[in-house]
Amino acid sequence: MQKNVKTKVDMGGVSETLLLTVYFRAKESAREDSIITDTFAEDWVGQMAYNFEKFDKDRLSVVGVAIRTEVFDEIVSRFLKENPDGIIVNIGAGLCTRFQRIDNGTVTWFELDVPEALELRKKFVSPSPPRYRYIEKSAFDYTWLDDVAGAAGEKKDNVLILAEGVLMYFEESEVKELFRQIKTHFPKAEVVTDTMPKFSTKMSIKHHKSVSQTKARFKWGLGKTSELYGWGLGIDLIKEYSLFNRHTKRFGFISLLRFVPWGRRLARLIHFRFDDSKTAERVN
Repeated sequence: MQKNVKTKVDMGGVSETLLLTVYFRAKESAREDSIITDTFAEDWVGQMAYNFEKFDKDRLSVVGVAIRTEVFDEIVSRFLKENPDGIIVNIGAGLCTRFQRIDNGTVTWFELDVPEALELRKKFVSPSPPRYRYIEKSAFDYTWLDDVAGAAGEKKDNVLILAEGVLMYFEESEVKELFRQIKTHFPKAEVVTDTMPKFSTKMSIKHHKSVSQTKARFKWGLGKTSELYGWGLGIDLIKEYSLFNRHTKRFGFISLLRFVPWGRRLARLIHFRFDDSKTAERVN
């Protein structure tokens, strides 16, 4: 890339949200008291010709994205310690830098996203098979599961699926089917995703200072996490996180929502595994 020549970016819909998340990580990383350090995001944002300033009023989302990144990083790091040669699939990878920041040198990692998103990603970092690969498909084109299964071989029990900042833009029926397909191919897989409450999908888009600047729309919301048990997929909750429990001074008064059940669900992350014995227990 020629010096001072920036990469032009023209995206719409859900894909455009990858720009606000990489921007928020870059903004947070540049702070002296930053929650996360992401010099890759800082560098990539600096190389793009895009009106990032339209997201600048959304202070709370900068904190939320930073804490979400922190929690995802912690979960992935623990998984890598327990499964150093495991398989990780990053759904809706966009401009995520997690592999670049915490790769352990032995994991097999797939960045999964639609072609336009990965074409932008290639401007900054290229895949390096066999250990670091790109899959240019929608998460709902389930042939990606065959791609991963082929690479996993006998390691199908050591699979972690990441879905960060993506599933809330799709219908509940689509999310259910995605989970069902994942379980069919990887019966013991772990999944980490963030969720939002159902009422937020109906009212928050016009109040969400950053997402409202894109054409993306919230669709899937989750009430109590236990509702997932009713999906009949043998979901076994490992841990639920409320982002409001961390870095409360940065959130300000809104962090007090952590003391209210529905408030904790406003910024929630869930980590679960598939386990058919759990379905049998609940039926009996």
